[in-house]
Amino acid sequence: MGANLWQQILEKLPIKSEQNGKMRYATWFIVALIAVGIYFMYLSATPKRQVEITPREHVSQTQVPVTTFFTYKEQLERELQDRLESVRGVKAAKVFITLESGPIKEYLQNEEISQRTTEEKDGGGGTRLIEENSTRTETVMSHGNNGQQALVVREQTPRIAGVMVTVKGEGGAALLEEITRAVCAALNVPAHRVTVLAME
Repeated sequence: MGANLWQQILEKLPIKSEQNGKMRYATWFIVALIAVGIYFMYLSATPKRQVEITPREHVSQTQVPVTTFFTYKEQLERELQDRLESVRGVKAAKVFITLESGPIKEYLQNEEISQRTTEEKDGGGGTRLIEENSTRTETVMSHGNNGQQALVVREQTPRIAGVMVTVKGEGGAALLEEITRAVCAALNVPAHRVTVLAME
């Protein structure tokens, strides 16, 4: 079948007879032209290997908005004030807490890494490998009553920088020392970060 196809191609080519005194097209020129075409087609067709790495879970940290930061601070102050006012000898108390930073939430993320290796061949017979890496990260969302929300893996509460408490009550220095110990225990902070003063 291949020989018949080649014969059909040669019959369709404008080959002129030498008897008419005209030059005949050389068959080798046509064969060379076809060979060059095949060579260029081979160069342009580069085999590609693509490796897709399965998605993996990744955790990202994001600081929560300022409004949530102040809500947490106020709630902490209010709860501590309520506890201190329930202590015997304390008539009134006011609490001021300083935080180092806002709460940090860690969200679950899918990380998809793809790697593609391309092999190119040049005219001299040499080969070279070209590697391309790409990463795509996507936050995992959960469906709840409030719609779609990012899935929180862990929430880290802010560290307390310092606490100032003013108390009004009876007991003098002994009461102030007792309040200091209570604040240190309740908030898990060292004594040098806590100041307790008598209220006028």
